[in-house]
Amino acid sequence: MIKVLIVDDQKTVQEIIKSYIEEESGLELVGCAENGQEAIDLIQAHRPNIVLMDIEMPILDGLSATKIITEKFIDTSVLIISVHNEDTYLNSALQVGAKGYLKKNTPAKELVNAIYSAYKGYFQLGPGLLEKYLHKVTDSQSNSQEIEQLKSVILQQSKLLENLNTDYSRQSRRDPHSQDRKSKNQYSLENQYANLEQQVNYLSSFVKKLNQRVGFLQQFGVLITLCCVILGILLLATL
Repeated sequence: MIKVLIVDDQKTVQEIIKSYIEEESGLELVGCAENGQEAIDLIQAHRPNIVLMDIEMPILDGLSATKIITEKFIDTSVLIISVHNEDTYLNSALQVGAKGYLKKNTPAKELVNAIYSAYKGYFQLGPGLLEKYLHKVTDSQSNSQEIEQLKSVILQQSKLLENLNTDYSRQSRRDPHSQDRKSKNQYSLENQYANLEQQVNYLSSFVKKLNQRVGFLQQFGVLITLCCVILGILLLATL
């Protein structure tokens, strides 16, 4: 059973997310907090596996609370759930150790799937945010570091993809007639697999383009250096 804590200062949002969790048999809601400080107190008491964290809250905001949680409670993973999709919020969330970033309008099934994935240690980005992050990386001045981060994400997502494929194959072997009567869990597994496969392919394509860009810039830098050396020699020769 995966223990989940909801942290949001809006009661309406708490109730919506609470309904998602209570409908899932593999999840257990351990409580709701209205700010980061309450969240830390509840984590100390209940030791949840996953914290669904809002950003803008009184007393202690979500990003500051996430930094404390990731440093102090190593067995607890934080998923940011926010209305904001600006680069600054996304980057700050990743810097303080969040395991993912989702928007508050994320559908129930996608949110539940993200909880399961974060519990397994996989990084999560909501629909639209992945593309936004990758376009930011393309314009970044520190491409080498960003490429390594993306490669790490691809490795994590690829492992999850492999695990999902293995689980699905086992289910198919147990039930040879699964094509005719698929269970709800099997449909969910197929959807996770298809979505994750698309993410991995998309990430791989971007990393390839970034590698090509870095290679070109490196070659261009070498060419500029050689030109400067030749120009210096010619200037010395004219003296």
